[in-house]
Amino acid sequence: MRNKIVISKPYIQECESEIFGDAVRLCANITMLDPNTHIEKTKECYFEFDENYKKYLCPERSDAFVMGLLSSAMELDMDIEFEAPISERLYYQLTTYYIPMVAKYNSSYPMNNIRLFGSYDDRQIKNEKAVATGCSGGVDTFYTIAKHLSKDIPESNKITHIVYSSSGTSDFNKERVKNEYKKNITSILNIAKDCNLEAICCFNNLFEFYKIPYRAFNMFYSTTFGSVAYALQKLIHIYYVSSGDPISNFSLNLNKTNGHDSSVFDVFTTQCMNSENLTFYSAGMEYSRIEKEKYIADFIPAQKNLKVCAEIAFMDNNNVKYNNCSICSKCLRTMVQFYSFNKLNNFKDVFDVEEFYKHKAKYVGKMIGLNKKSYVKDMKKIAKANNVKISFGSYIYAYLWYRPIKFLRHIFRNSILARKLYYKLNLDYKLDGYRGPAYEAYQENFKNKK
Repeated sequence: MRNKIVISKPYIQECESEIFGDAVRLCANITMLDPNTHIEKTKECYFEFDENYKKYLCPERSDAFVMGLLSSAMELDMDIEFEAPISERLYYQLTTYYIPMVAKYNSSYPMNNIRLFGSYDDRQIKNEKAVATGCSGGVDTFYTIAKHLSKDIPESNKITHIVYSSSGTSDFNKERVKNEYKKNITSILNIAKDCNLEAICCFNNLFEFYKIPYRAFNMFYSTTFGSVAYALQKLIHIYYVSSGDPISNFSLNLNKTNGHDSSVFDVFTTQCMNSENLTFYSAGMEYSRIEKEKYIADFIPAQKNLKVCAEIAFMDNNNVKYNNCSICSKCLRTMVQFYSFNKLNNFKDVFDVEEFYKHKAKYVGKMIGLNKKSYVKDMKKIAKANNVKISFGSYIYAYLWYRPIKFLRHIFRNSILARKLYYKLNLDYKLDGYRGPAYEAYQENFKNKK
């Protein structure tokens, strides 16, 4: 008999929060086998907001919790049982289309064809008609904001709110997640101010219900992000999920997408996330990443606030002068792409542009050697069109150094012995200049195997 994730009736809880001060939570008790200890536990899952959002929380439905835990359940092969009903349209789309189709084409990850047990309700919930999008401060986010503030967008579809949640974390250390979240709130508030929008901040503990190192959490994340909108479905009417991939990359089978995540089928996922009350759109699927960068290159809020770095929180000596470390793979990819169409200097307030030009051949080579083929292909094409030359030295770095490193990392990624040697020789520092969260995941796996 398959195990279950059991979701109690949601409830609202007022609390004192070290993040928000006077806060409010939408909560439910979750009973499930812990994915790491395999011991059944009951634990509170919550979405925490400033107290001003209390009237917008929706304890009448289990939508937020089903959506937030769906990828975990599919990865762990656990059915989901819920006490309060979910929206009827959402239930139909998840059970008829999303769950069986994602499971069918992604069994090697694995994602399983699970079942949902509970009632459903087709009644609409009174809503304030807000239009929102998630805000990480990255390229996809700024494209969505800039696009949906433009004169070409109907008034009813223009963004009114940006949502900053902890749902996007790739960490599993609660205190570190919380500290990083608190540190970033100021940046999100600045973005909201610069764009004349309202910021909604949500801290949730969904990451505690996923398995280290969060393969499903990182690969199939759109439903998880959407769960925050469902927690506030008395406020939000339209929600834009910023897609990381163009429609040309569409495939339900991630084994055929050369390392891309589920954003390649966000246009499918978002249609399966809709309800009688809330409509989701995949924003940005019409553009490639580098086309989005061209779109936002002259958008002043992006020039002041862009943050693409996923590693700076884990570095021993954070460069507080910039939003981004300017040396990790994501930073270099973005910097090289801006460089390829002569707009990198527009972002000198958020990247260490001076250091980039000092080591340009090496950094361009690292981008070519470590990034996805589609990103590299687009960058080369744009560089050629803008008469930006890629030096021979960059190709030496790319194909004789960084490409072999990428190959070896792929070969040995599941070898505990190789990882032990890698960290013992401090190769992460020597190759990349920092030690990221993969080190703690390795330590945890090593401890579990012992």
